[in-house]
Amino acid sequence: MKPLHIALILIAGLGVATVVSLYGNTTKYVSFAEAKSLKEEGYSKNVHVVCTLNKSKPIVYDAQKDANHLEFYAQDSLGNESMVVYLKPKPQDLERTERIVLNGKHQGKYFHAETILSKCPSKYEDAPIAINP
Repeated sequence: MKPLHIALILIAGLGVATVVSLYGNTTKYVSFAEAKSLKEEGYSKNVHVVCTLNKSKPIVYDAQKDANHLEFYAQDSLGNESMVVYLKPKPQDLERTERIVLNGKHQGKYFHAETILSKCPSKYEDAPIAINP
């Protein structure tokens, strides 16, 4: 075999190894029902759930008692609702968000979120333009 052929085989092998290793680090986007069933099946990795805050139910957060405990209800894009527990300080303007992406695992009767990514509509509105007379 020529050295060029050996080099090409090594490069191809490295490419396949890279793709396989990156695939192992990906997380799934699922609904609350899927997150619960994955947990019951023994899936141990975190999942992403795209949802909206259920504003008709209370948000439980008391910074004086425990600043690292937040509970709220959220509804995913398929209409499934779940209680969410977040063991970090409450994200700013949580009540004003349009959509929330939760990263975590379902545990028993609630979804344990490790991170919360939110999109606040006011951050994406155009600033008013001043018109000089």
